[in-house]
Amino acid sequence: MFDQARFDRRVQESVKSLKRVFGGDPKDLRQAMARAGRRLPMRARKAGSEIVSAQGLAGHPKLQQQLDGAKLDLAFDRLYEGIKSVDMREVRRKRLLGALASLAFNLLLFLGIVLAFARWRGLV
Repeated sequence: MFDQARFDRRVQESVKSLKRVFGGDPKDLRQAMARAGRRLPMRARKAGSEIVSAQGLAGHPKLQQQLDGAKLDLAFDRLYEGIKSVDMREVRRKRLLGALASLAFNLLLFLGIVLAFARWRGLV
């Protein structure tokens, strides 16, 4: 059985959780999911899209009858698990290490080109 008040409360909790982890100032779940983007696991993204599509049906009394409360509860649980699994410190650390590795590679490549040029010109 679908309960509108419970659904709305869980949507607001989801928005708060997404805002806490991914930042920003989302007005609704659609904006919060867009902000999280591909940083969420695939199962959590699919669950979030199910919930967002259910929001459209939940606003209309006759279409609300098509919603399955148990299926939506499972989708909310998957979304919460996905949010909990994301560690933003780890994401930032990996991004920093990637940038440093790219910088180191570019410096080595530049040094190699300079040495090759110097050898070609007979300076080394």
